[in-house]
Amino acid sequence: MKTNMQETSLDAFNELKKSSTLQDQQRKIISVMQPETIYTRRQLAMLSGIETSTVSARVNAMINIQIVVTGKVKDPLTNKTVEALKLKAAA
Repeated sequence: MKTNMQETSLDAFNELKKSSTLQDQQRKIISVMQPETIYTRRQLAMLSGIETSTVSARVNAMINIQIVVTGKVKDPLTNKTVEALKLKAAA
């Protein structure tokens, strides 16, 4: 039974890699961002309609490519200190 489950999981992972879902989600996150505006991952999740965990993964993949960490801010909902994010300036 474990083997079937493992094969199914690998098949699903390989299908996800082939799909454009990851790129579409990254584009959606970038599209809701405004230049010179600071965001938290939670704010990006609310603006894009994508789950916070998914936004975190996509943002982490885009750090120093399309998005930069500019410091720390307090998340108004959780009152925890989180990374401040903004679009990377065009070179």
